[in-house]
Amino acid sequence: MSRTFLAPVVAVLVSVSLVSAGCSSTPAREDRPTITPATPAVAPEPAAAPAGRVTPAAPGEGLAFDPVSRRLAAITDGAVVLYSVDEGLKETGRVAIEGRANQVVPNAGGGFLVAAKGLVGVIAKDGDAIEAGSPRFDGDVLTVAAYPDGGHLALAGTADGRIVVLDRNVSTPVRTITGPVEASVVMVRDGKAAVVDRRQASITELDLDGGKAGKSLRVGRGITNAVIDPFGRMLSVDTSEDQVLAYSIAPFMLRFQYPVASAPWAVTYDETAKLMWVTQTATNEIAGYALGSGMPDPKLRFPTVRQPNAVAVDAKTGTLYVQSATGGGIQAIPTR
Repeated sequence: MSRTFLAPVVAVLVSVSLVSAGCSSTPAREDRPTITPATPAVAPEPAAAPAGRVTPAAPGEGLAFDPVSRRLAAITDGAVVLYSVDEGLKETGRVAIEGRANQVVPNAGGGFLVAAKGLVGVIAKDGDAIEAGSPRFDGDVLTVAAYPDGGHLALAGTADGRIVVLDRNVSTPVRTITGPVEASVVMVRDGKAAVVDRRQASITELDLDGGKAGKSLRVGRGITNAVIDPFGRMLSVDTSEDQVLAYSIAPFMLRFQYPVASAPWAVTYDETAKLMWVTQTATNEIAGYALGSGMPDPKLRFPTVRQPNAVAVDAKTGTLYVQSATGGGIQAIPTR
């Protein structure tokens, strides 16, 4: 697999961010140019048997692993299903969700946060229901990220471009940041935060203390998903252009751009093995890359269930969990 050298690309992207930051005013949300967000490929029948073990499950497109309770959470139609993992996947609970669940993520200290229409649901580390007092919204919450700094609970992003800061003991937003057309994916680590806007193919840095959006960078032609690793790199999937790009927040700039074929979609990071994992929806595969050299270095590849639209990793054991969006089950892949 060839590598791409980036000096010219970085220069172009930085100039875009500076021009954007220098504008005296931001056009109204409805006046800004947008794109149709990229989607995963329609996966064929698998060419090879999925690696590891597959547990039957309904179709779904959302996974999260909680290292504290050692549970896996999976979004299915109308519910978040909870599994224990240490003796194989075993369903331990089913949490009904009002409206539509869009994302599930691990909460700081254990348990899960669920982004849903009109709700950020909190599931305790030993619970199997949405806690009373979970924050309610007047819009569709697309994304959520744990944000424990300073007594906060989470950041949440909505379909109409709001990023809201939620405090642990307050069920309503304490601060709202506007800027993107759509807050598709929010990320936060060590007080540094950013938001992906799929409709503008961009990442925007967030000033949480100041309550405002900062610089924005265009990300290829169709950024879809992203995670932030322990080094502050935002690992971003550009499905339209078959590539993965990494950005740092401080300073806010492109770090690498690397081709990943076959409609890459879901991404996660194993903090123990220091591997980035990316699913490839056109070929029903998942590939692991070491990032120690500053550029992705392919290390492992596995066949997956059909339509691998969600992934999570247990960094203690290295087990990957891959969810089929077509009802092919949830796959557990040992990687060590």
